[in-house]
Amino acid sequence: MNDTHEKVHEAAIQAISKIGSVIKCPEVGDMLEIIIKALANTTKHLKEALNLLLETSFVHRIDAPSLSLLVPLLDSGLMMHDN
Repeated sequence: MNDTHEKVHEAAIQAISKIGSVIKCPEVGDMLEIIIKALANTTKHLKEALNLLLETSFVHRIDAPSLSLLVPLLDSGLMMHDN
C-alpha cells in the first residue's frame, strides 16, 4: 500500500512541475521551487511558501497555471488558520 501512495505522490509532484513549466508570471516562476515543496509537504513548507507569497510584489498578470498552484496554497493556509 505504501508503494502505491509513494507512486501517487511522485506522480503528483511531476504533474505540478509540468504545470510550473508553462507559468508565464515571473514572480510565481521565481517561487516555483518552494511552491512545489509546500504542495508536496504542507506541514513542513507551507509557512515558508506563504511568507514568500506575502513578501512578493506582483507586477505581471497572474496566469491560469500560476493560479492553479497558488490557490491550493492559499486554501491550505486558510484551513491552517481556521484550526
